[in-house]
Parts: sequence; structure tokens; C-alpha cells
Amino acid sequence: MCGIFGYVSGTGGHEDAGGIVLRGLKKLEYRGYDSWGIGVAHDGGVALQKHVGKIGEAIARLPAGTVGLGHTRWATHGGVTEPNAHPHLDCRGRLALIHNGIVSNYRELRDGLLRSGHRFRSETDTEVVAHLLEDCLAQAAAGPDRLVIALMTAFRRLEGLNAVAVLDVATGQLAAAKSGSPLVLGWGHDGNFLASDYSALLDHTRRVTFVEDRQAALVGPDAIRLFDVDTGRELAPAITEVEWEAAATELSGYPDFMTKEIHEQPAVLRRLGAGWQSHVRRLAAMLGEARDVFAVGCGTAGHAALAAQYLLARIAGCRLTVASGSEFSYLADFVTEGSLVMAFSQSGETIDVIESVGEARRRGARVAALVNVEGSTLWRLADYALPLGAGPERCVLATKSFSAKLAILIMTAHELIGRLDVGASLVQAAAEEIERLLGDERRDLIRQIADRIYRREHMFVIGRGPSYPLALEAALKIKEVSYLHAEGFAGGELKHGVIALIEPGTPCLVLAPRDETHADVMSGAMQLKARGAMIIGISPEPHEAFDAYIPVADLGPATSIVGAAPAQILGYYLALLRGHDPDKPRNLAKSVTVK
Repeated sequence: MCGIFGYVSGTGGHEDAGGIVLRGLKKLEYRGYDSWGIGVAHDGGVALQKHVGKIGEAIARLPAGTVGLGHTRWATHGGVTEPNAHPHLDCRGRLALIHNGIVSNYRELRDGLLRSGHRFRSETDTEVVAHLLEDCLAQAAAGPDRLVIALMTAFRRLEGLNAVAVLDVATGQLAAAKSGSPLVLGWGHDGNFLASDYSALLDHTRRVTFVEDRQAALVGPDAIRLFDVDTGRELAPAITEVEWEAAATELSGYPDFMTKEIHEQPAVLRRLGAGWQSHVRRLAAMLGEARDVFAVGCGTAGHAALAAQYLLARIAGCRLTVASGSEFSYLADFVTEGSLVMAFSQSGETIDVIESVGEARRRGARVAALVNVEGSTLWRLADYALPLGAGPERCVLATKSFSAKLAILIMTAHELIGRLDVGASLVQAAAEEIERLLGDERRDLIRQIADRIYRREHMFVIGRGPSYPLALEAALKIKEVSYLHAEGFAGGELKHGVIALIEPGTPCLVLAPRDETHADVMSGAMQLKARGAMIIGISPEPHEAFDAYIPVADLGPATSIVGAAPAQILGYYLALLRGHDPDKPRNLAKSVTVK
């Protein structure tokens, strides 16, 4: 969940390693922003800068240098303090090390290093690796590969899912290794790079190598070399040309990335409706061939997986079992050869989903991944990776990638009954309706609703049938961006405990599409209103129960896509009114790569 970035200037190249690393870290801040740090090789040592909080502009204090690395942290071991920020140094100040992951056996390693005389300055598991590498480097034979050989020796002693990168001031090299946590190498014209995510490299290169588990890399000014961690054997790196444009990761005049990405949804949906037919047909074919189907995801992707259960069943009669990625292993006994696992993830690096896919593959199942980041770990693990086509998401909250998942599911369900044209038309209609929701009139309406409720501490969202996953997603969006406690649940569960929490003025968001759930949902709304709740309706038609009303078109199954947008906009305005940064909610990270 942390972000790592490293740069080695080409021969005769830049001496602004610190500035290049800083700009790379800003592209990775969605991975964690508790603290950050940069190290640059200078005058036989490492010039360090560390700070608590979001990434700033204090880089002027770093001297010129041709080799540097940096880290943006999501804390796991040790508090959010400058000493715990990365990079961490060895005792001699020769090595500067950064890390993404958790070293499960760090206490045992730390105790041994303390006994042998090492001095620690932080509470982190990361610093253990720096001192362990110091010992391994002292024992390694001299030579141009000494750093990476020592790193592989140290890495073999680590337990857990980790990616580490180290700067050696004596050689001007970077070395890195990974198991579980993501790592990508960048081949540039003016130097070489490493990072957690290739989106951070797009300003410099589109030629990348995705490092696989149990591989290590040695990054120099003119070459990158790849090795097998366990055997030490040198490998031939596979270079991929990535297609995302760097401009897609910029604000482009919007005040923040959440606004930008919400407004990009109509264009994403139009692209899917017009050009994703071949992808949809392949997914539908895999569904048709499967003996049974499982869907896994976490967070927003988990809500999309639950939506798949409703949409595929109602439209195409396709039955599937849904599980959170963190719970999938407890159902894995039912996965066999002939099973299909649909894995949902924006980043393609969600560790619980990746482990679920690994378990499914071990049991002989096929895997279809609906993933936004091409080349990600999940993308590479799947038998078929279906791109979401949403473009980069820099805001920690998922918005347009959720809509893309639902659009693909609706099209796939219609392909299963031979009506892909109908599914594509529904997606295009959803694009038009979201565009209307983003117009000044409806946004002003939602802003006024936010102004009425932002001082409240609790909120509830109800839906039934296909709107139940949407209720969960709406509540998630509101609470993660505004910190207003929001709980989504199936409308029929009202009387099984939740209604005890309703007080006069409690805001309740009611998802009431014009389908067979409408009467029952509105019955629940009336029961809430009778207890004094403030009812906010999202529906194609007004109702006497609604104290506030957000109109949306009746688009049949595509109403699920449309219904997400008002909740996204409402959450956004609630965040602003409560004084929070919508792009970087506290304690969250975009890519959850630790358990």
C-alpha cells in the first residue's frame, strides 16, 4: 500500500534525481500519504529528507545527484513519525532502503541484528531489511553484481509479501526484489527507473518490465538486469509498451481528481458501449463454458461482484457465488476444475483478490479478471483479463471504474441471451443520463441536500434486489470520503435491528427504481419516515415520503449504473462541507497490497 520510486540517471544525464523522484512520488501518493521521504546519493553518503503528512515541495534542501529513491508511506509498523518514514539507512550510511509490504518475521531478524551490534533508529520492519542487507553485502564477493547478490541473499530470509528497493552510494546502483507486492521497471532514454505502478513512469517512458514474484533487478545508468531470487540465475527481461497517456493522470483544469473522474464517466461508458463487444463476447463464452461461477472482489470491486450476481441472474439466468476476496479461501473447497472465478479489481494489485485467484488456479479453475490496470499482477495471473477501459484513477475512491464494471456486466448478461445490442444501448443511455446528472441543475440540487445533512454523524442507505449492491456502494462512498458514518443494507433488513438507530432527522438515502422492488422499498421508506427520518429519494418518480428527491431516468438494469453517480456527488460535497480532501481520505490507500 506504500509507493516506491527510484531513478538512476543515464551516463552524462540529469543531476536532478531528487526532483524526478519527488514528481514520481506525487503520482504514487494515492498508495499512502501518512509520511514520505527521499534519498539522493551525494558526496559519498545519502542526503535524506523525510516528512510527516502529504507530499510537499521541500525538495530544495536536497543537493544535486544522479541517483535517488523515494517512498510515500501507509503505516503498518510504527507510528506516523519522521524517524519511521523511509528511506532507512544501514549503520554505515552506505545503503538507503525503501519497502512496500510487511516483513512477518521482522522481530526475530531484529533481535539477531541487535545482538550482533546493529543500531536501530525507527520502529519499522523496513529498517530491519537495511541492516540485514548491510551484513549480506559485507559477506558478498566483490564484483559488479555484488549489490543484487547481497539483496537476493537478504530477501530469501524475509517472510511475508514484500517489495524492497535499495540505493548503494558506493556504486551508484539501485537494486530491488519483490514477492507479492508490485514492482515495475522503466527503461528510459535519460536513465532507468523503478516504481510501484507504471503510471508514475509515464512522464519518462512507456517501456516497462513487470517484475514477477521472487525476481530481483539491478538498475544502473545504462542497463537493467533481472535475476531469479532463489537461484541467482540471470533472466531476460520482457519489455512491454504501455499505452496510457501521461496527460490522463493530470487534473486538466478540474479542482481535484474525484471531480475529474466522476465527470469522465459518460465518456467511459460511451467507449465501452461502442467498442467493448469483443471483450464481452469472450467473457460470455467463458461463463457459458463454466460448470459453476464465483465472483470475488474487495470494497467497491466487491460491490461490483455482488452486482454481478443480480445482473447475470436476472438478465441471463446465470447463477454465481459471491465472496469477498478476504473470505474466498473459506469457500475454496467448492472450486474445482470447470469452475470459473471472476475477479474484480481496479488496481489489479489487491492482495486478497490475488491470493483468491492463486487458490482458484491451484484447484484447476479458470480466471477471468475485470481489471483497470493493464499489466498488473491480476492482469498477468488471469486466463483472460478484460480491461475496464476507465483510464487512470488517481483519487483514492473508485468512481468511474465501478461504473465500467457494471456496464461490462450488463453487456455480458445481454450477450448471454443473444442481445448484446440491447446491452450496449443501455450503457449508452446510462452515459447520457449521468451527463444530465452532472449538469448544473442536478449538481446544485445534490449540493443543497449535502448542506442540509453534513452536520449529521450517521446516515443509512437502503435498496433491494439489484439496488442492494448499489446501497452498499453508496454508503461506502459517503463514509470513506466525508467520514460521516453511512451504512448500506437491504431494505428488508430494516426491522431486524437497524431501525432502532433511527432518530428524528436521521438522513436515509432510498434507492427506488421503477421495478418489482419499488413497492417494498417505499414501504420501508415510509417506516423510516414514521420514526422521523429525513428521506432522500433516488428514483425515476417523486413520492410523498421524500423530503428531498434526486430524479434519475428509468433505464431498467442500467439504472444501477446511473444510481451510483448521485451518491458519488453527494459524498463529494459532504467531504468539502466537512473540510476534507476528497482525493486523499485519511487512513486509506488506493491499492491494498498488504493483508
